[in-house]
Amino acid sequence: MSMTWPAGCVTTYSTERSRVTGTGTDPGREKRMDETSTPSTGSPRTSFRMQRRRRDAGLLTGPQPAHLPRHLLALLCGLALACGEAPSTTTDAAPRADYTEVAAALEAMIERERDQKGLAAMSIALVDEEGVAWAAGFGEQSAGHPATPATVYRVGSVSKLFTDIAVMQLHERGELDIDAPVTDYLPDFAPDNPSGTPITLRQLMSHRAGLIREPPVGNYFDDSGADLAATIASLSGTPQIYPPEARVKYSNAGIAVVGYALEVTQGEPFADYVKRAVLAPIGMDNSAFAPEPDVIDDLADAYMWGIDRPDYDAPTFELGMAPAGSMYSTVLDLARFIEVMFRRGELEGAAGSLLTPETLEAMWQPQFADSSATTGFGLGFSVQERFGERWLGHGGAIYGFSTQLAFMPESRLGVVVVSAVDITNTVTGRISDVALELMRAARAGEPLPP
Repeated sequence: MSMTWPAGCVTTYSTERSRVTGTGTDPGREKRMDETSTPSTGSPRTSFRMQRRRRDAGLLTGPQPAHLPRHLLALLCGLALACGEAPSTTTDAAPRADYTEVAAALEAMIERERDQKGLAAMSIALVDEEGVAWAAGFGEQSAGHPATPATVYRVGSVSKLFTDIAVMQLHERGELDIDAPVTDYLPDFAPDNPSGTPITLRQLMSHRAGLIREPPVGNYFDDSGADLAATIASLSGTPQIYPPEARVKYSNAGIAVVGYALEVTQGEPFADYVKRAVLAPIGMDNSAFAPEPDVIDDLADAYMWGIDRPDYDAPTFELGMAPAGSMYSTVLDLARFIEVMFRRGELEGAAGSLLTPETLEAMWQPQFADSSATTGFGLGFSVQERFGERWLGHGGAIYGFSTQLAFMPESRLGVVVVSAVDITNTVTGRISDVALELMRAARAGEPLPP
């Protein structure tokens, strides 16, 4: 397949660095779900550090265009069309910032991190008010196949945002009351709660319910294949760490309860419901809460750190607490999500809205805090203040994968960074911070900070 690129559209494929980048007009700090590694029961394979050595030795070659992942082909075609559009004649709109130097600086930073730490696949996308400003992949998605912006990763606790949005849609329609006792929807939900204060969906979504972090069944270390119902049943009799609303206690178990309340009240499997109600309307066609064949066909090979043994393949079992951390996605799909956030819930075209602006604003407010609070957990979102303005997002970690999604809704700048190596959230978080800082400078026409 050959493609002619219109003037103004830049795409680069480098076999030396095994990456694809595209620039066009269209296409929290809770860092961990759990950072403790569990040895794989499978046999070790070639270390992912071998990818770097093979690359440096010139042994990695890029695929022919016809062999590019189908999702990337769609992206490139979209970029070609976007770049071929006639320039706007509107005179009152500010020109888009030039992110060329930003992309170059981030490329250098990512390659430096990969070289220093022997990291495998990574992908990144930058987003502004006009859409994806730049996206790239680094390293190998799998042996002989470069990572791209269309590479699929497991995104860990970033999943929580989509679970909570699905519940807030129902809250908007009056089908779920997030301030009612959760036992109104799940009568058998019975942790040991000596305070007697009812636990609500609002508390669960903002990590204020006081539940234990991991459920006894279906947790981060349970490869038994427990389903969501068994996971929630295992919480019966478990002790409350704090009384409801007393203080923050981050809890994967709590978000599993939120997802199960959705599943029970809607009479539909959680993964199916969220895909239909949230992912599909956004256009996140390469995302899912279950390992669907069409999605995981482009899943990156993921690796665990080895201390007293070689680095090894990450476990691939599914979590019983799926609503808390089981989503598969790409940086391009997550960038589409950020675009919807910038539009305050408005979907592309005439598709309506994901949520009302008022509901999103409520989700972006620290919960159970003074009205002047600027940091804390909102409903799903981590809320912080950066660069003198509001920062929203979430981090994610699951076996072999680390993710950071962050955006600033007022300035409409966002970033998604993912890595296919376990517990590299400090890396994805640092790259995310630098990306936003550089984008702000480019937007202001200022020299990039060193």
